[in-house]
Amino acid sequence: MTQPDTAPPDNIPEEITTALEASSDSQLREIIHYAQQLLREHPPLTDAIESRAGEDLVRTEDHGAYTIVIVERPDETGKARGPFAYRVGWEHGIGDEDGKYRWHYLGKVYGADGGD
Repeated sequence: MTQPDTAPPDNIPEEITTALEASSDSQLREIIHYAQQLLREHPPLTDAIESRAGEDLVRTEDHGAYTIVIVERPDETGKARGPFAYRVGWEHGIGDEDGKYRWHYLGKVYGADGGD
């Protein structure tokens, strides 16, 4: 089999890219099928994110490894109401610990979707 001209993504371990490049067409099809099954078992991050106490989800945007989340605080008034943008990502736990969502504040949303 000849080496592909396609450069692998930077975040794929070299062992995996080497194994994929050495695979036959039929093996690659089986690998794709297996990967699709794994993807179906892991819901998108946007489906799993829930609003936090005192906040309502306005919109979510899936960006693969993270999700942009726009929230409003309905019990607040004025600028404290929002909307506010967060980058939300899943961080795996260490050892036996469960992972958790990490919310990173990006700022107030302005413009057509955010007023002001």
